Amino acid sequence: MPPVSASETDSDVSTILCLYDPTWPKSSDDAKIPCGPFTEEKEPSLMKLKLLSNEGREEEEQYGVSTELTLFTDPWTIKKKLTISDRSSQNRLLLNARTVESHLLRYLPEYYQKMVHEGWLTVKVYDHDTYSTHYMLLTKLSNRGSYVLSGGWFTDFVTRRALKKKDEIGMYWDRSDPKLHFCVLSRAPTGVSSASYSPLIADP
Repeated sequence: MPPVSASETDSDVSTILCLYDPTWPKSSDDAKIPCGPFTEEKEPSLMKLKLLSNEGREEEEQYGVSTELTLFTDPWTIKKKLTISDRSSQNRLLLNARTVESHLLRYLPEYYQKMVHEGWLTVKVYDHDTYSTHYMLLTKLSNRGSYVLSGGWFTDFVTRRALKKKDEIGMYWDRSDPKLHFCVLSRAPTGVSSASYSPLIADP
């Protein structure tokens, strides 16, 4: 067995992966053989993500599903602090036109949208607080451009839920099971009057 030189015993163990031994006889092909620390080429993970096309998003919206990863968002997309007229004998909940069109109407088939604009559409409303189902009418006020829910609003919600002025309610449209979800998000501060509506008092 040949003696081991001091230089070999004192040197650190190499961790470099090499496809040949440097002690081997060299040839003209040696330059083609790689030798050295190998590093895996890494691309930014974001570059590998497949972006969803507009057509893909439209298809997912049509079926009420989504394959995109999103952070948690507040589901109650339609919110309102109740006014005096919302809890009056007019029996209607006045809703902002842009809000309804963005978070409800756009998900309805065209013939249902036409019913809302030219007459009314019966919608199912699920109360998350009491686990009960109700029915109301959705229509557009041609003279104001706003939308209203009526037909059962005063009895099934104002009276049954003892709603007061400045109570905040939330709703959202369920595309997988077409219906409105309803919830009382917060109650008005104690002391806020729940007096009946008077035509002499304007909404704040």
